Amino acid sequence: MKICGVVSEYNPFHAGHKFHIEETRKITGCDYVVACMSGAFTQRGEPAFMDKFDRVKAALLGGCDAVFELPAECAVRPAEWFARGGVSVLDKIGCDIISFGTESGDRDELFRVFSFLSNESDEIKEKIREGLSMGKTLARARGEALKDACPGLENMPNLSLALEYLSSIKTLSSNMDVCVIKRSAPYHAEREDKGLSASEIRMSVQNGNADWAINCMPKEVRDIFKNALDGGVSKKRRLDEVFLHIIRNLSMEERANLPDAGEGLSDRIFQKAQTAASLEALIESVKCKRYTRARISRVLAAAVLKLQKNAPEEAPYLRLLGFRKESAALIKEIDIRSGRAIVSSPDQIRNHPAFLTEMRATDLWGLSAEGEKYRKAGRDLTEKFIVL
Repeated sequence: MKICGVVSEYNPFHAGHKFHIEETRKITGCDYVVACMSGAFTQRGEPAFMDKFDRVKAALLGGCDAVFELPAECAVRPAEWFARGGVSVLDKIGCDIISFGTESGDRDELFRVFSFLSNESDEIKEKIREGLSMGKTLARARGEALKDACPGLENMPNLSLALEYLSSIKTLSSNMDVCVIKRSAPYHAEREDKGLSASEIRMSVQNGNADWAINCMPKEVRDIFKNALDGGVSKKRRLDEVFLHIIRNLSMEERANLPDAGEGLSDRIFQKAQTAASLEALIESVKCKRYTRARISRVLAAAVLKLQKNAPEEAPYLRLLGFRKESAALIKEIDIRSGRAIVSSPDQIRNHPAFLTEMRATDLWGLSAEGEKYRKAGRDLTEKFIVL
């Protein structure tokens, strides 16, 4: 049995994701595709557009055979740790291959750049550190430091994340092979799909063009998306008071322990929060060349979710969120490959610190939605295991 894994957010699941899964099957000849998906909050520190359980259903209908959780302790982190968490989940459940996209889809190019980075000079390393200290993303800091040797790298975020996947594979001594899929615009699965990106779908809904967005999505997930629009979509502004209250009351110790909040960022956030009228106003008042929007959002999410300063070296547990009925043989196989470590019931980890963080994230996300069922606390304990 050949199993291929992908690390994802599916925020929301769109035609490009379906295309990626289909291409992965074609190129690798794998028997099954397993996704490791982030939950209530994204890598950028923002509430996911849709409820994570609805996103699991969409992923299964869209082509995945099973979906595992990427815990918030790993997911709401800079790219290095996001990748490390995802790779560790896929490796632990016994995936033979990891599949991801880059701008060119050139596997040889990816490994050439990775080899170059692995042997980078002290001068290059120092330039990258300087870029990071100025608030640049890792992708931009690395790209600018390597612009002579690797032209255009600063404008290839997918390649940059792919490099983190390779780095994680090396660090974790994983034996997973690599499948590289070309990402392009439009990144679509079917000609009748317009190939909208996740951000374009979200923007269309926000601008009142939900019907158009639905028609641009893979037909398999349209009903899930349509139903989610009835109270199951995050309205970020609903969380303003919660975020501002928590940020305004952070102690000095709590500010010092925030992840990725050095170089005065945590203090700047705390000070600006005292007068900010909204979360968006706070982000805008803190944002500058030194501090990017994504980094600020992650710090805010970390403060509210009580994330630990140091990210876990590997995912703390292997929680299976759902699978397709016809993939039952897959579940038996990965349970064996993982050493019977698969978690399918929340009761198995209900007191685990990382799972308590996950519950906080899901409950907080629920307060950003309007639907009554989404706003209930403890849904990580009460939602039914998904089998489609």
